[in-house]
Amino acid sequence: MNTNRLGGLNSTALALIPLAIAINIVIGQLATGLPVYLDSIGTVLVGALLGPWMGLITGVLSNVIWTLLGNPIPIYFAYVAGVIGLIAGFAGRAGLFQRPSPAWLSALIGGIFMFALTIFVLMFLNRNPDPNAFPPFPNARDLIQNNLIIFIITTLIGLAAGYFILKNAGYAGLAGLLTGVVAAIISAPMAAWYFGGVTGSGTDALVAAFRASGSGILDSTLAQGTVSDPFDKMTSYMLVWLIIQSLPRRLLQRFPNGLAGTAAQPTSATINR
Repeated sequence: MNTNRLGGLNSTALALIPLAIAINIVIGQLATGLPVYLDSIGTVLVGALLGPWMGLITGVLSNVIWTLLGNPIPIYFAYVAGVIGLIAGFAGRAGLFQRPSPAWLSALIGGIFMFALTIFVLMFLNRNPDPNAFPPFPNARDLIQNNLIIFIITTLIGLAAGYFILKNAGYAGLAGLLTGVVAAIISAPMAAWYFGGVTGSGTDALVAAFRASGSGILDSTLAQGTVSDPFDKMTSYMLVWLIIQSLPRRLLQRFPNGLAGTAAQPTSATINR
């Protein structure tokens, strides 16, 4: 194992941070225009493997560097990115990316994920083609009522996928869901009061849809966050769960939280006895 360390982290662990920042910026930029952000995948990965403080630093640095590269918005939400990394770090320390979860919890997370995904897909398929239309998206309640069979089918698929395929990912998905709720709550005041609900992302259209229903700017921004943020962070956490599951155990041993939640393995001293 490489013994070149800084603050208890080896060179492999330290190399993950700039890679994660690049992942955040590139994927976040590609997701511009979508009703999700996908700019926290790298932050969640660092938090999951290196711990809460490295996750916080990665989140903040990602947004600062992204702004230095020409996007003026992310720096205002650097504190949100930091909190996301902090929560992911505590989740990783608790072993939520490694510890097997009850199959019923994974099924529940899978069902919620597919239900939310269906809402987003149908919203865009049924959006008003007129770019000046207000609101641009249909009412979510009407959307569900008019496509109830589709929602039932996709939710059942999600339940089955969670139970039979991602049967150990329930804790990671739940942590992502809760992280999204926290992110929505703490980001809404900044988005509402400083930006007036318009941050240049695809979620602006959702804010407009809620405002068209008669809600105030803060209520609309918070409602948008509670719709898109939990789905966004659940997606990020599930992707990180898949990444961690695919990594060999020998590589995971190089990270502080790499084997958190897994069964203890015999040490070399024990084997040599």
